[in-house]
Amino acid sequence: MSIETALKSAMETIPDCFAAGYIDMGTGMLLSVQGEDPDSAEALENLAVAVSNLFQGKGVRAFEDMLRDAGVQDPDAPGFGEIAVFSGGRLHVFLRTAKYPDHVICYICRDSANVGLALTKSHLSLGPVAAAV
Repeated sequence: MSIETALKSAMETIPDCFAAGYIDMGTGMLLSVQGEDPDSAEALENLAVAVSNLFQGKGVRAFEDMLRDAGVQDPDAPGFGEIAVFSGGRLHVFLRTAKYPDHVICYICRDSANVGLALTKSHLSLGPVAAAV
């Protein structure tokens, strides 16, 4: 299965999901994109550059170090595995893949989405999407 097919399939299961992208944080490149309209691709292109800072920025790293020092986070973990952000009437779900820790899957949903279901369904998509890479 291609990455495009895997993303499209995942979008169909995630409530109110209208765009999905696969991002390489090392290069800041959007490696694949699926969306209902051309604006979706543009939004994901802009997000691709910011995702690296979201997962690997100084503030996030300091917070992760604090959690490790407190014994709350596994010292061998590559960092946060998922981050959800509400912004501009949208729910952005960012998921780091275990197989490729420098890769992030991004799903953009309308804010009308059931958040718990959107997070659960997006998390369930990790395996099939990472396997398609």
